[in-house]
Amino acid sequence: MQPIIFQGLPAFSDFRLKALKNALNEAIDAHDIAEIDAVEVYFIEAEGPLDDQTTARAFALLSANHHFEREGGFFVTPRKGTISPWSSKATDIFHNCALSAVARVERGIHFRLTTTEGLVLGIEDLGLALLALHDRMTEAVYDDVSDFFRHFEPAPLRTVPLMAEGPESFAKANVDWGLAMSDQEIDYLVKAYQKMERDPTDAELVMFSQVNSEHCRHKIFNADWIVDGEQSERSLFKMIRNTHALNP
Repeated sequence: MQPIIFQGLPAFSDFRLKALKNALNEAIDAHDIAEIDAVEVYFIEAEGPLDDQTTARAFALLSANHHFEREGGFFVTPRKGTISPWSSKATDIFHNCALSAVARVERGIHFRLTTTEGLVLGIEDLGLALLALHDRMTEAVYDDVSDFFRHFEPAPLRTVPLMAEGPESFAKANVDWGLAMSDQEIDYLVKAYQKMERDPTDAELVMFSQVNSEHCRHKIFNADWIVDGEQSERSLFKMIRNTHALNP
Protein backbone atom coordinates (compact mmCIF):
# COMPACT_ATOMS: atom_id res chain seq x y z
CA MET A 1 0.00 0.00 0.00
CA GLN A 2 1.23 3.49 -0.83
CA PRO A 3 2.29 5.64 2.12
CA ILE A 4 0.24 8.57 3.35
CA ILE A 5 2.51 11.62 3.05
CA PHE A 6 2.20 14.74 5.18
CA GLN A 7 4.00 18.00 4.50
CA GLY A 8 5.70 19.74 7.38
CA LEU A 9 7.82 22.81 8.02
CA PRO A 10 10.76 24.17 5.99
CA ALA A 11 13.64 21.75 6.42
CA PHE A 12 16.48 24.28 6.71
CA SER A 13 17.26 27.77 7.92
CA ASP A 14 18.08 30.51 5.42
CA PHE A 15 21.74 30.23 6.40
CA ARG A 16 21.78 26.50 5.68
CA LEU A 17 19.94 26.97 2.37
CA LYS A 18 22.51 29.53 1.26
CA ALA A 19 25.35 27.15 2.07
CA LEU A 20 23.64 24.31 0.20
CA LYS A 21 23.04 26.50 -2.84
CA ASN A 22 26.69 27.55 -2.93
CA ALA A 23 27.85 23.92 -2.62
CA LEU A 24 25.52 22.75 -5.39
CA ASN A 25 26.45 25.57 -7.77
CA GLU A 26 30.12 24.75 -7.27
CA ALA A 27 29.43 21.11 -8.15
CA ILE A 28 27.13 21.67 -11.15
CA ASP A 29 28.41 23.12 -14.41
CA ALA A 30 25.31 22.87 -16.60
CA HIS A 31 22.88 24.77 -14.36
CA ASP A 32 22.82 27.73 -12.00
CA ILE A 33 20.50 27.07 -9.06
CA ALA A 34 18.52 30.12 -8.02
CA GLU A 35 16.31 28.64 -5.31
CA ILE A 36 16.20 25.60 -3.03
CA ASP A 37 12.76 24.79 -1.65
CA ALA A 38 13.10 22.01 0.94
CA VAL A 39 10.33 20.89 3.26
CA GLU A 40 10.00 18.13 5.81
CA VAL A 41 7.78 15.24 4.79
CA TYR A 42 6.36 12.43 6.91
CA PHE A 43 5.44 8.98 5.64
CA ILE A 44 2.62 7.14 7.37
CA GLU A 45 2.11 3.39 6.99
CA ALA A 46 -1.50 2.40 7.62
CA GLU A 47 -3.95 -0.24 6.44
CA GLY A 48 -6.22 2.41 4.92
CA PRO A 49 -7.07 6.12 4.98
CA LEU A 50 -6.86 7.78 8.40
CA ASP A 51 -10.01 9.24 9.90
CA ASP A 52 -10.20 12.98 10.58
CA GLN A 53 -9.42 12.68 14.29
CA THR A 54 -6.35 10.51 13.72
CA THR A 55 -5.13 12.81 10.96
CA ALA A 56 -5.52 15.90 13.17
CA ARG A 57 -3.61 14.26 16.03
CA ALA A 58 -0.88 13.09 13.64
CA PHE A 59 -0.56 16.62 12.27
CA ALA A 60 -0.15 17.94 15.81
CA LEU A 61 2.50 15.37 16.75
CA LEU A 62 4.53 15.98 13.59
CA SER A 63 4.00 19.75 13.25
CA ALA A 64 2.66 18.93 9.78
CA ASN A 65 0.49 21.33 7.81
CA HIS A 66 -1.41 19.27 5.26
CA HIS A 67 -1.21 16.29 2.93
CA PHE A 68 1.70 16.40 0.51
CA GLU A 69 0.73 17.80 -2.89
CA ARG A 70 3.96 19.20 -4.36
CA GLU A 71 4.96 18.31 -7.91
CA GLY A 72 8.44 17.77 -9.32
CA GLY A 73 11.60 17.56 -7.27
CA PHE A 74 12.76 14.52 -5.35
CA PHE A 75 12.90 12.98 -1.88
CA VAL A 76 15.80 12.33 0.48
CA THR A 77 14.82 9.65 2.98
CA PRO A 78 16.28 6.79 4.99
CA ARG A 79 17.10 3.93 2.65
CA LYS A 80 14.09 1.88 1.64
CA GLY A 81 13.93 -1.35 3.57
CA THR A 82 15.52 0.20 6.68
CA ILE A 83 13.99 1.65 9.84
CA SER A 84 15.66 4.77 11.19
CA PRO A 85 16.12 5.38 14.94
CA TRP A 86 13.79 8.38 14.57
CA SER A 87 11.11 6.14 13.09
CA SER A 88 11.35 3.64 15.94
CA LYS A 89 10.91 6.32 18.59
CA ALA A 90 8.23 8.28 16.69
CA THR A 91 6.18 5.13 16.05
CA ASP A 92 6.33 4.29 19.77
CA ILE A 93 5.06 7.79 20.57
CA PHE A 94 2.18 7.41 18.12
CA HIS A 95 1.15 4.12 19.69
CA ASN A 96 1.44 5.56 23.21
CA CYS A 97 -0.89 8.34 22.05
CA ALA A 98 -3.49 5.72 21.04
CA LEU A 99 -2.85 6.16 17.31
CA SER A 100 -2.82 2.43 16.68
CA ALA A 101 -4.03 2.91 13.10
CA VAL A 102 -0.52 4.10 12.27
CA ALA A 103 1.72 1.09 11.83
CA ARG A 104 4.86 3.15 11.26
CA VAL A 105 5.92 6.74 10.68
CA GLU A 106 9.12 7.90 8.96
CA ARG A 107 10.45 11.29 7.92
CA GLY A 108 12.38 12.73 4.99
CA ILE A 109 12.90 15.90 2.98
CA HIS A 110 11.40 16.91 -0.35
CA PHE A 111 13.61 19.13 -2.51
CA ARG A 112 12.66 21.39 -5.38
CA LEU A 113 15.72 22.98 -6.99
CA THR A 114 14.91 25.74 -9.46
CA THR A 115 17.45 27.21 -11.89
CA THR A 116 17.73 30.82 -12.99
CA GLU A 117 15.86 29.77 -16.15
CA GLY A 118 12.95 28.43 -14.08
CA LEU A 119 13.79 24.74 -14.67
CA VAL A 120 13.06 22.35 -11.78
CA LEU A 121 15.99 19.95 -11.61
CA GLY A 122 15.63 16.19 -11.14
CA ILE A 123 17.98 13.57 -9.81
CA GLU A 124 19.51 12.93 -13.22
CA ASP A 125 20.43 16.61 -13.57
CA LEU A 126 22.51 16.71 -10.39
CA GLY A 127 24.87 13.76 -10.68
CA LEU A 128 27.51 13.77 -7.95
CA ALA A 129 26.16 17.06 -6.61
CA LEU A 130 23.54 14.95 -4.80
CA LEU A 131 26.27 14.09 -2.30
CA ALA A 132 25.74 17.53 -0.77
CA LEU A 133 22.12 16.71 -0.01
CA HIS A 134 22.20 13.31 1.69
CA ASP A 135 24.22 10.90 3.76
CA ARG A 136 25.03 7.94 1.53
CA MET A 137 25.53 5.64 4.49
CA THR A 138 21.99 5.93 5.84
CA GLU A 139 19.96 7.80 3.20
CA ALA A 140 19.07 7.66 -0.48
CA VAL A 141 17.49 9.92 -3.09
CA TYR A 142 14.23 8.88 -4.74
CA ASP A 143 11.83 10.13 -7.38
CA ASP A 144 9.25 7.48 -6.47
CA VAL A 145 8.31 6.76 -2.87
CA SER A 146 5.13 4.83 -3.59
CA ASP A 147 6.85 1.65 -2.38
CA PHE A 148 8.50 3.27 0.63
CA PHE A 149 7.00 0.79 3.08
CA ARG A 150 7.44 -2.25 0.91
CA HIS A 151 7.99 -5.34 3.03
CA PHE A 152 10.70 -7.58 1.63
CA GLU A 153 10.65 -11.33 2.00
CA PRO A 154 13.54 -12.57 4.14
CA ALA A 155 16.41 -13.87 2.04
CA PRO A 156 17.69 -17.40 2.63
CA LEU A 157 20.74 -17.73 4.87
CA ARG A 158 24.03 -18.13 3.02
CA THR A 159 27.24 -19.67 4.30
CA VAL A 160 30.86 -19.40 3.29
CA PRO A 161 32.25 -22.88 2.52
CA LEU A 162 35.30 -22.18 4.64
CA MET A 163 35.76 -25.68 6.02
CA ALA A 164 35.60 -27.30 2.58
CA GLU A 165 37.31 -24.68 0.39
CA GLY A 166 39.60 -22.80 2.76
CA PRO A 167 40.36 -19.09 3.28
CA GLU A 168 40.02 -18.33 -0.45
CA SER A 169 36.26 -18.81 -0.15
CA PHE A 170 36.17 -16.22 2.62
CA ALA A 171 38.05 -13.68 0.51
CA LYS A 172 35.68 -14.34 -2.40
CA ALA A 173 32.60 -13.79 -0.21
CA ASN A 174 34.12 -10.56 1.05
CA VAL A 175 34.14 -9.23 -2.53
CA ASP A 176 30.92 -10.84 -3.78
CA TRP A 177 28.86 -9.73 -0.78
CA GLY A 178 30.43 -6.26 -0.48
CA LEU A 179 31.57 -6.79 3.11
CA ALA A 180 34.62 -4.47 2.82
CA MET A 181 36.62 -6.39 5.39
CA SER A 182 40.34 -5.80 5.68
CA ASP A 183 42.94 -8.57 5.35
CA GLN A 184 43.46 -8.46 9.12
CA GLU A 185 39.76 -8.94 9.76
CA ILE A 186 39.56 -11.83 7.31
CA ASP A 187 42.56 -13.56 8.90
CA TYR A 188 41.05 -13.11 12.36
CA LEU A 189 37.69 -14.53 11.35
CA VAL A 190 39.14 -17.41 9.36
CA LYS A 191 41.09 -18.55 12.41
CA ALA A 192 38.08 -18.07 14.69
CA TYR A 193 35.72 -20.14 12.52
CA GLN A 194 38.33 -22.80 11.86
CA LYS A 195 38.76 -23.13 15.61
CA MET A 196 34.98 -23.53 15.97
CA GLU A 197 35.04 -25.99 13.05
CA ARG A 198 32.07 -24.47 11.24
CA ASP A 199 31.25 -22.20 8.31
CA PRO A 200 30.30 -18.53 8.88
CA THR A 201 26.89 -17.25 7.80
CA ASP A 202 26.23 -14.07 5.90
CA ALA A 203 24.21 -12.71 8.82
CA GLU A 204 27.19 -13.06 11.13
CA LEU A 205 29.61 -11.54 8.67
CA VAL A 206 27.41 -8.55 7.90
CA MET A 207 27.10 -7.89 11.63
CA PHE A 208 30.86 -8.10 12.04
CA SER A 209 31.87 -6.12 8.96
CA GLN A 210 29.15 -3.50 8.61
CA VAL A 211 27.48 -2.72 11.91
CA ASN A 212 30.67 -1.51 13.55
CA SER A 213 31.43 0.60 10.48
CA GLU A 214 27.94 2.13 10.38
CA HIS A 215 27.99 2.82 14.10
CA CYS A 216 31.00 5.12 14.08
CA ARG A 217 31.85 5.28 10.34
CA HIS A 218 35.16 3.55 10.71
CA LYS A 219 36.40 0.22 11.98
CA ILE A 220 40.13 0.72 12.52
CA PHE A 221 41.18 3.59 14.76
CA ASN A 222 44.91 3.08 14.51
CA ALA A 223 45.23 2.87 10.73
CA ASP A 224 48.22 4.47 9.02
CA TRP A 225 47.62 7.88 7.48
CA ILE A 226 49.47 8.55 4.24
CA VAL A 227 49.42 12.29 3.46
CA ASP A 228 51.01 13.53 0.21
CA GLY A 229 52.86 10.26 -0.06
CA GLU A 230 54.35 10.42 3.43
CA GLN A 231 53.25 8.46 6.46
CA SER A 232 51.98 10.66 9.28
CA GLU A 233 53.10 10.05 12.84
CA ARG A 234 49.58 10.87 13.99
CA SER A 235 46.59 8.53 13.85
CA LEU A 236 42.91 8.74 14.71
CA PHE A 237 43.53 6.54 17.73
CA LYS A 238 46.20 8.89 19.08
CA MET A 239 44.05 11.97 18.53
CA ILE A 240 41.09 10.38 20.35
CA ARG A 241 43.34 9.24 23.18
CA ASN A 242 44.78 12.75 23.57
CA THR A 243 41.30 14.28 23.47
CA HIS A 244 40.14 12.00 26.25
CA ALA A 245 43.24 12.84 28.26
CA LEU A 246 42.44 16.56 27.97
CA ASN A 247 38.71 16.05 28.62
CA PRO A 248 38.35 13.07 30.98
